[in-house]
Amino acid sequence: MNKSIKFRTFVTAMLITAPALSLVSAPSAQASTPAASTCRVIAPKPTAEGHGDGRVCDGNITGTIHDDKADGRCPYIRIFFTVGDPWESPWAGGKGKAVNFGGYHDGEYTGAEIRYISC
Repeated sequence: MNKSIKFRTFVTAMLITAPALSLVSAPSAQASTPAASTCRVIAPKPTAEGHGDGRVCDGNITGTIHDDKADGRCPYIRIFFTVGDPWESPWAGGKGKAVNFGGYHDGEYTGAEIRYISC
């Protein structure tokens, strides 16, 4: 077999094989799509002491609590779930202060309320 025929055979094989390989090795769009998370908004009714909000996404809790009144009371958010004890945010103390919070809890979110302590 001469060099010209060998080269044409090699090029033809590459042209046929290369597209087939790229189809086999290409990841599917479905395989690379992450599972959708389940998020719920935390929106407790504001009180005279403070207000806050946040989110619970697949058990991960994030949010902010604000102190709205100079009264010696520090508000916090108590979050309720279908299982276990309620989860409580840190306290925000001093009128105009806000505290970001985060945590984790098993169970499905069922509600939240603003509470306070003397501080």
